[in-house]
Amino acid sequence: MTRRLRTGRVRVAAAVAVALSAVSAAGCGAGQAAPAAARAQSASMPQACTKNGPVVFAVSGRRNSPAPALTGSMQSAAATAVSEGSAVGVVDVDGRPRLVLAGTFTDPGANPLALQAAQQHYLGSLEAAVEGVRASAPHVDVLDALNVAGHAIRAACARGGTIYLEDSGLQETGWVNFTQPGMLTAAPGTVVSFLARHHELPYLSGMTVVLVGFGDTAPPQVPLSIGQQDQVTAIWSAIAKAGGASSVRVDPLPLSGAAPSGVPPVSPVPVPTTIPQIPGILTAPYQGGVSYTLSDSLRDFAVGSSALTPLAEAGLDRVAVGILAHAADQVVTCTGSTDGTGTAAFDLSLSRERAAAVCDYLAGQGVNPHLLRIVGAGKATPTAADPNLRRVVITTAPA
Repeated sequence: MTRRLRTGRVRVAAAVAVALSAVSAAGCGAGQAAPAAARAQSASMPQACTKNGPVVFAVSGRRNSPAPALTGSMQSAAATAVSEGSAVGVVDVDGRPRLVLAGTFTDPGANPLALQAAQQHYLGSLEAAVEGVRASAPHVDVLDALNVAGHAIRAACARGGTIYLEDSGLQETGWVNFTQPGMLTAAPGTVVSFLARHHELPYLSGMTVVLVGFGDTAPPQVPLSIGQQDQVTAIWSAIAKAGGASSVRVDPLPLSGAAPSGVPPVSPVPVPTTIPQIPGILTAPYQGGVSYTLSDSLRDFAVGSSALTPLAEAGLDRVAVGILAHAADQVVTCTGSTDGTGTAAFDLSLSRERAAAVCDYLAGQGVNPHLLRIVGAGKATPTAADPNLRRVVITTAPA
């Protein structure tokens, strides 16, 4: 972005460089800003420890994410920073992440109406600068961007501040490379341990990190499933916490829309479409569809109960993703069974309750309830492949 400020390719960024004026250039008053390009080449955060602390917006304008924007929570944070005179910075995430703009709002000492107009101009210029960020490199390093933003916060106030990190989270280079097989299903703790061993965790002590748009993609990137979006968010949340962040939040507003045009291509992240094998879930072909067996009797159903355990729900999340991806228009039958410790009538009723619990959960995950069938089989017969008796078999077959 520094080069673009010199060449004038992003004029809105130059406009905000004027708005973020005095403190970026030593000896300049509010109406005597240094040239935009000069400040962009050596942007540094002014020291200002206000009540809510400095704010840094780290955003990317790359090919596989919706175009950058200030969400409602980001606008609110910017408005608070203006009212308090907090330090504000913008970090460009792409290529080699860097702080490209920094400053504070300075009260011009005018009447209330003029002050309000000046504040609105500042906020509008900041929003234009964020929306004008465009990638100039074919890669993004979200991990390094977190570290650069953390450094900017510490330069402004040692006790911390807030980082708004806006990106899909699908880094495809460096230490957190989602193009590597298995990365989308890696346990967050495993990723953190790997980074810690290589001393690659960002330093975020005492800071609040807000993840914005993580998991939200734009063509040509293949969209992520709900579970995959949650996985990306969980990995980056774990990284921020391991880096010392006092709080990690997720902006609830999703990012949507097309990616910016005229930017370098990036490497799409391969998105698995198969259901990963986890405890309690067995998969096999079945009459033109697929059979999923929720079968770990100690983990999925307690004796005499139809309540799903957290592990059972986690397994059914994956099953729902598979059904929606490959069998959304097929009939889904949930067949429950028991271990036969009760009476025949009790076992029949309990087996149906277990099947209903599974079907209800799948419906809640988006499976068409009109295609769900509930069957109670009563006492089950153990098999060599599945000796467990307290189970529910989920089968899909063409309607």
